[in-house]
Amino acid sequence: MRQLVADASALLQLVLREPGWETVRDEVRRRTSLGAQILVPGVAWVEMVNVMARRRGLGGAVMIEALHELDLLGLETREMGREWVLPMIDAVERHGLTAYDAAYLVLAESVDAELLTADAELARGAGERAIWVGPEGRIAEPPAAYEITPTWPTWRGAAAYLGELRRQAADLP
Repeated sequence: MRQLVADASALLQLVLREPGWETVRDEVRRRTSLGAQILVPGVAWVEMVNVMARRRGLGGAVMIEALHELDLLGLETREMGREWVLPMIDAVERHGLTAYDAAYLVLAESVDAELLTADAELARGAGERAIWVGPEGRIAEPPAAYEITPTWPTWRGAAAYLGELRRQAADLP
């Protein structure tokens, strides 16, 4: 059974009992019953607090209860330091994602996991590895109002640097 990366949109859908939450619950239960890990990048916790506080206007007690419920799922947090930055820049430019969303995609790609999301743009970026659980609409920030032309590949040392960072990321537990 492949590992699963779950993004904030899917996890918040579950704990806030938003439409489609049963699908998220069932997928997480199925995966964990088969021994698969449910992974999140470290930034997921910050993103979920931000969404609950700023976008949903929830109070501290509700947020703490939601985070406690997520803790009970046994999510495994993967910290993504400097060695993940270049692959995230690549995902931001290639797919037009926010840096938050790029973190989920890069983590899923690095461990060859599927990606559980209710975010339409992230699902498009993830392609075949995406497991769509959301209604129309999304939690992610709106895309920038301008076109971004990928620039990092024009740097002469980009390929070697990217290869080294990917090796370092693959060696992390």
